Amino acid sequence: MTFKKLLTRAGCAALLGTTLLGTTACDKEFIDLNDPTRIPTTEGYNDSLSLVTGVSAAYAGLQDIYGKAGSNNGLFVFAEVPSDNSTSVISGQNINEFDFFTVTPTNARLQSQWTVTYRTIARCNVILTRGAAVKLTEATRNRLYAEVKFIRALAYFNAVRIWGDVPLVTSEIATIADAYTFGRTATAQVYTQIEQDLLDAEASLPVTQNAANLGRATKGAAQGLLGKVYLTQKKYNEAAVKLKQVIDAGTYALQPTYANIFSLTNEMNSEILFAVRYSKGGLGVGSPFANYFAVTPALVGNVGTSDQFNIIHPDLVAAFTASGTTDTRAVASYGATAVGGVNTFYTKKYADTPTASLDAENDWIVLRYADVLLMYAEALNEQNTPALAIAQLNRVRTRAGVPALAATVVQSEVKLALERERRLELNMEGHRWFDLLRTDRAIPVMNAFFTQYNIRPNNGTTGTPIQVQTYELLQALPIQEIQTNPILTQNPGYN
Repeated sequence: MTFKKLLTRAGCAALLGTTLLGTTACDKEFIDLNDPTRIPTTEGYNDSLSLVTGVSAAYAGLQDIYGKAGSNNGLFVFAEVPSDNSTSVISGQNINEFDFFTVTPTNARLQSQWTVTYRTIARCNVILTRGAAVKLTEATRNRLYAEVKFIRALAYFNAVRIWGDVPLVTSEIATIADAYTFGRTATAQVYTQIEQDLLDAEASLPVTQNAANLGRATKGAAQGLLGKVYLTQKKYNEAAVKLKQVIDAGTYALQPTYANIFSLTNEMNSEILFAVRYSKGGLGVGSPFANYFAVTPALVGNVGTSDQFNIIHPDLVAAFTASGTTDTRAVASYGATAVGGVNTFYTKKYADTPTASLDAENDWIVLRYADVLLMYAEALNEQNTPALAIAQLNRVRTRAGVPALAATVVQSEVKLALERERRLELNMEGHRWFDLLRTDRAIPVMNAFFTQYNIRPNNGTTGTPIQVQTYELLQALPIQEIQTNPILTQNPGYN
């Protein structure tokens, strides 16, 4: 049985007994102990098969986090829409509020992202709490633990970058009273847990997965994610060491051409360290992004809607133009078509004809080798070794067909070159906003962007251009969570 089929079965099995940290339905309970679609915890995880299926359910939770029809729009709402890469045409899902920095605590996208994040974390915690009672070889148990620790770390990494201080829950919650004891944990402490989870995962995960298990976490995925976690905290030496381990292992390589990375016949290729896997065909695990990002029905074979949730802003096109006509990434990254008489740009990275609306094949790539090379270059440059950084940067530029940077470029110029390169190389893959946050460039870059294009609040025609405020670098906690749990506090600026 392939990993994608296991995801389908895990979806049918739901949580297999996990409790939910988050609000549900109308009763606003902080955790749901009585969901009739779930097997009571006392009846689950009593054999190896149930434990393995529970781990697959944790992986399935990542589909919810990164985007799944009927569940949650996905991480792109937080990672791309607020940036200068993209814009959202449709306002019905409240995604436009992220575009124009008018998000309020009542925004439904905040609640759905929070709920699926803590649901996924809960699935991981139940495995780690109950797995010891299941009869397994120690090696198998350690591998399964390592997989869910990787998933938990990824979920928390996204959460802490979106909200800052968040509740840190690392064990199974069994009662409502227990749930109410979790307030917000300092960001530094959350990062400490993320680091420990990834170190544990690295120690027990395999170097590679066989064909039937492609999509499960590997040692390189844990190392690469840990490198990004260190880099985000400005721990540049630790980041460089960890990212170099990925590079030196020789497990991953740049694809010969940029377009190959995103080919549906080339999924989980040599460049992919980790991706959230989807499979179309009415299995309940299809990818929604082809419909989400399409600007006309023709782009999805007239199957379902063209939602225009995340279309390319002309500023990204201008950045590709400035890169030069030899940059092969442009033609593989975006296309253009007339919408209402206006030339409109769309991403080609998630192009597919769904079998039904919101049921396409495209995986969401979380971490790939080019990202590792560019992060390694950033860590080296921040340690004032720009020549070494340029060597890594040029590996990515050479594959793209653009001229190499001279080894004499100074540190400050390398920093800006890396910013531009990451924007082009990783466009629309869920990195741009978090990159700007990590490098302390979000406010100057976005304020210049809004001024250049004279973009006013809610895309209005009067008033001054939007200017991002410091408090808006973090999102509001969902109002329902604040109202439900008395010890949760709101981020400043959103009260």
